Amino acid sequence: MKKQIFNSEIDMNEYLCSSDENHNVLRVNPSLRLYIKVTDDCNAKCDFCANNLSRDFGSLDFAKLGIVIRYLYDRNLLHGVSITGGEPMLYPDIVNRIINLVYSIDPHIEVQLSTNGINFRRLLDFENINNLESIHLSRHHYDEKVNQRIFHSSKVASDNDIIYVQDHLEDKKIININTLVMKGYIDSLKEIKAMLNYVGRVGVYKNGFVSLMKCNEFSKERFINFNDIFRHLDKDFFLSHHFYSKTYCECIDGVYLTDDAKIVEFYARMVKECNQCESKTMQLVYTTNNRVLNGFSGKEIF
Repeated sequence: MKKQIFNSEIDMNEYLCSSDENHNVLRVNPSLRLYIKVTDDCNAKCDFCANNLSRDFGSLDFAKLGIVIRYLYDRNLLHGVSITGGEPMLYPDIVNRIINLVYSIDPHIEVQLSTNGINFRRLLDFENINNLESIHLSRHHYDEKVNQRIFHSSKVASDNDIIYVQDHLEDKKIININTLVMKGYIDSLKEIKAMLNYVGRVGVYKNGFVSLMKCNEFSKERFINFNDIFRHLDKDFFLSHHFYSKTYCECIDGVYLTDDAKIVEFYARMVKECNQCESKTMQLVYTTNNRVLNGFSGKEIF
């Protein structure tokens, strides 16, 4: 389905995910997720980082950002907003301002934040923190020292930071811990269970497992197809759904019973190609130098 957006003709993805690998469902009203890049800076130096593919150093123009959000919202094209980077929580005041800007347009817009957890406790200072749809916290190992080694940084969320923020949030289901599945770390059913048990211990309700995007040699060498692990689940797991997009990704979800008899929701996901766009658009990106792109590596449209 083609739509005119900012004087550019965009071929939008019109398919919903489906439980049938060979049959996807048409959307009635296709819409787009807007990714807002707060910064291209990051406190971590992850070997698997794909951000080097789309770096545009600058500072956000909030007047223009507001125009873009309002434009998409008024035309019923805005599925939701994701705040990302780089590492957005290097600048918590800017993140808070973005959240307040979005909710000034409509307090029901779905807003997500992705972070490695630097300045994690500052989240509790945000006026609208409990209105967020989700906070995606990257945590790639249950052992704190191993996790810091993966990030090449000690300035990421600690166990105590996670517990503290979770204890003080009104909505206990906002935090999702996202974990990369990769050889040498979380790479087997035993390690998946250890990670889920950790998530249960720190009081978080959901853990996502994501296969590496094969964007560099490290990621290609450490890549694991999540199906190689999650097709062998044992009695402690209940698998709910297995979804496929038309060409872009594949995912499953379910629940796990921890060793402490806690229920943790989980999902696993794999993007099929390094290029984060399908032939049809699912996302727009607002860059740090105030351009709107058709996908993270797509052409400028505004």
